[in-house]
Amino acid sequence: MSKLGIVAEYNPFHNGHYYHLQKSLEKTGAHSTVVVMSSTFMQRGEPAICDKWSRAEMAVSCGVDLVLELPLPYACASADYFARGAIKLLTEAECTHIAFGAEHPSLPELEEVARFIELEPPDFSRELRKNLERGHSFPRARSLALQRLLEINPEVIESPNNILAVEYLRSIFREKSALKPVAIPRRGAQYHEKNMGKEGFSSATAIRTYISSGQPLENLIRHMPETALEILGREINSGKGPVFPEKLGTALLARLRGTKGDNLSDYPEIAPGLDKRLIKTACQATGWSDLLEKLQTRRFVQTRLQRIFIYILLDLTLSFREEIHFPASPMYFRPLAFNQKGQKILNGLKEKEDVPLLTRPTIRRLPKIPAISSMINLEARATDLWTLFVPSNSHQKGGRDFRTPPVSLI
Repeated sequence: MSKLGIVAEYNPFHNGHYYHLQKSLEKTGAHSTVVVMSSTFMQRGEPAICDKWSRAEMAVSCGVDLVLELPLPYACASADYFARGAIKLLTEAECTHIAFGAEHPSLPELEEVARFIELEPPDFSRELRKNLERGHSFPRARSLALQRLLEINPEVIESPNNILAVEYLRSIFREKSALKPVAIPRRGAQYHEKNMGKEGFSSATAIRTYISSGQPLENLIRHMPETALEILGREINSGKGPVFPEKLGTALLARLRGTKGDNLSDYPEIAPGLDKRLIKTACQATGWSDLLEKLQTRRFVQTRLQRIFIYILLDLTLSFREEIHFPASPMYFRPLAFNQKGQKILNGLKEKEDVPLLTRPTIRRLPKIPAISSMINLEARATDLWTLFVPSNSHQKGGRDFRTPPVSLI
């Protein structure tokens, strides 16, 4: 039987996600759905609006069967690494299909781009290097090189979902995965759109912006499935959320002001010179957004800087990546939420000897594989950090990763 795989963040789960799920099931005829979901910090270097268990619960309440955690070294990383981790997990979970949203869902074009990048012909490498030397960010430099060599529509390779789609396809080629890709047209508001959509299809960015303004949650009923909104309301009303990037500003500035510039060179994505500039700017900035504004350039875009902020806060260094053999790290299955069908999938995953199933890691019984143990401890640190910024003091205690079971909706 076919098994649908989806990669998501669900920050939070909204009508566009529900539409994508239904269209994916319709197009693939799949009998079950496995979602690999980012945990505490997102691919763009932002904290989740509410915790990973409640976001996974939203998904299962709306028709997903099983939500697995994407380990943080992949979840908060560049698109290439994000896709690698997700594709590895979906392949190990024996999914038959992967469905992803795309602003321009021409699968032949996307596959052409993905194969070209993966083969990396010399003329492409030269064009990419030239564009980087001109001061462009890596995504923009690559886009310009592809436009010149493939004469492809820039929108196909520059829109956010298409960028990830290309990386999923690259990973499928690289891993020789049997996953069959399916591109679903994105419906409604664009990824970065901050205004609420008129037809009930608002972006997650718009929904988070709305929540941050303090307006009534009940007005989101047109933009989110009812059960997902109820879970979001429960989390916010109990003081377990929301968490926004700006809340991390003081902790970040304290960390940077107490660090020597040369100590920052061991963090991913920090180019020469940026380490000292970070320290200098941290002494002038007054918060998360102010620091971003002062640091942003054509080369150092917001998403890259935000990921660097998270690396620094969590002490996720290049040395740590080497310790866990990243990006070839051994994987594990960690369920965050499931229904009855999802439980049957989990029972099947127990039989896979090379990928351990962790329903609730405990300090005394961490896996014997050192790399997995290190990743789980990092995940726990990330949750403990995130928890410090929830509104209610009574929910700011640490250790949740070692005592919270997956959500069962059976």
